[in-house]
Amino acid sequence: MDFELDAKKVVDNFLSTKHDVTEFGNIIQSCQSLFRNLYENSKVEFVQRQANETAHTLGKAATLSTSFQIL
Repeated sequence: MDFELDAKKVVDNFLSTKHDVTEFGNIIQSCQSLFRNLYENSKVEFVQRQANETAHTLGKAATLSTSFQIL
C-alpha cells in the first residue's frame, strides 16, 4: 500500500532520520513506528494537491460525515 500526501512538511519529516523534539516531531515519530510495524511493503510520498485532487475531495467529504463510513 502506498500513501500519498499533499502536505510536504509532513512527508519530509516522516521520511527524515533527524530527531525532532517538538510535539509535531513526537506525533511523526509515533506514526513512523506504527508504519514500520504495520506496513512492510509500503511507502509514503509527496504529491502536489492537483495530482491528488480526488483523494483530497474524498478526504474532505469524509470529515463532513456524521457517522462512520468506508469510502
